[in-house]
Amino acid sequence: MKDIVTLSGDIGGGKSSVARILKETLGYQLISAGGIQREIAASMGLTTLQLNEWSAEDRSVDDKIDSHTKMLGQTSDHIIVDSRLAWHFIPDAYKVFLSVDPAVGAERVFEASRSDEFHGSLTEALENNRSRTRLEAVRYRTLYGIELRDYRNYDLVVDTSFASPDDVAATIETGFRARAAGKAFAHAWMCPRRLANLPLAAMTSNIAGAADHANDVTLVVHDGQFLLASAEAAVASAAREDVALIPAQFDFR
Repeated sequence: MKDIVTLSGDIGGGKSSVARILKETLGYQLISAGGIQREIAASMGLTTLQLNEWSAEDRSVDDKIDSHTKMLGQTSDHIIVDSRLAWHFIPDAYKVFLSVDPAVGAERVFEASRSDEFHGSLTEALENNRSRTRLEAVRYRTLYGIELRDYRNYDLVVDTSFASPDDVAATIETGFRARAAGKAFAHAWMCPRRLANLPLAAMTSNIAGAADHANDVTLVVHDGQFLLASAEAAVASAAREDVALIPAQFDFR
């Protein structure tokens, strides 16, 4: 199995920051979706803006990007790929999804003030993120038959809402090395501060049976969103102690 890490995630999830840290700690080459687009644009004698405009009308551009990503998985090793869909095209990779509370993600996007992604206010950024998330979900479902926020697609889900990029990168590296060594590692690591504000799920026998221990955090997942189903007291305690990340298990609905 090749040593490849793919990073997908929510808008404002911090993929770029985490990817740069992993590049240094793992010593791997970092390849971004933007870099792939620039390389393809150059090969076609286009700017990235011209490529984006063309892709809106011509599916062949997406096909070129997808083929290039697949080729990376087949011909490269010791790489980190910062791309929403790389997990789909490189199935043997260590597939990571970075989740973030929508309000936190919107704040990050708003404060970044990128020239190609302007938002007049934080409220506008939040609504634009939600709209883009919905459109992406439909697009990926239509083009590829996949659900980006079906967390079963990933080896690891890490919540970046109130955890530093260093903490997130360290969690990914630990999980990545655990897989290489054949050791168990929690599928999800969540920020207690985020969990403490989640709505509570109605208990069912299925959830109760999956969380027999008071400190086992179980989250009900529906359409990519979370409800807290167990360990409310443990989550509150971890939030008060400002613990960065705690392990959790998912109950998919």
